[in-house]
Amino acid sequence: MRTNTQTKRTHGKKYLIFILVLLILVSLFFINFMRKNSSADYSSKTINANLSAISTFDYSKVTTVESKIKKLETTEARGTFDVTKRLTKAQYRRIFSTSAILGDSITEGLVDYGYLGSDQVFCKIGASIISGDDLFSSAANTYPKFAFMSFGMNDMGNYSGNADSFIEKYSKLIKEFKKVSPDTRILINGITPPSKEAIAKNSILSNYKKFNNELKKMCKDLKLTYIDNSYIIEDHPNYYAGDGIHVVSEFYPLWMNNMILKAGL
Repeated sequence: MRTNTQTKRTHGKKYLIFILVLLILVSLFFINFMRKNSSADYSSKTINANLSAISTFDYSKVTTVESKIKKLETTEARGTFDVTKRLTKAQYRRIFSTSAILGDSITEGLVDYGYLGSDQVFCKIGASIISGDDLFSSAANTYPKFAFMSFGMNDMGNYSGNADSFIEKYSKLIKEFKKVSPDTRILINGITPPSKEAIAKNSILSNYKKFNNELKKMCKDLKLTYIDNSYIIEDHPNYYAGDGIHVVSEFYPLWMNNMILKAGL
């Protein structure tokens, strides 16, 4: 009797797993079918990769299979996100509705150009980590699900090129933020490269690579996500504003897309 019962349970688990696998395959098929920008070759490659992944699953435990299927679904959704596609302002507001964005005048452009609301963007002209306590406190008290931070351009000058002092204060503010809002996931934007002309006028800006390297180390130490946006301005140098530091409106959708991708929004 005990053997028969165990056999029935085993068959029951296998049947449940079969249904789960079937559902995920159907879901992945429709995801690929509905994406207008996906080519037939890409869809075929993705489906074959998913089939290959599923074939390696350990079917002895239902929870294990469920976990792997969920991970596969997440990877599929993120992997097909087109970072070059510009969404509507309403779409960006919806996607970032549970987020707070902190930063300087470059960040302020998110509000000035109408992409996000002032209730979720905490910034000011000349904002710097050296005097950012109020911005961090205000943002933390909204208890966001995600917090995107973008500092460093002004700090290169305010800290006279001393990246260590910059990181020390930045880390302190982040830890204080987490005390207020411990469940917030924090993502750190790197410093957008200034133009060669801007660096020629103000040599302190040449420290951006050093500061970004230290930001990466900080993210590793504090287990945060680092976001490299340098490729945007490198691919589109026409997105520089006249001073070679600030950016024009066309920059912002690509920046937000990169944040969406890195956060998995």
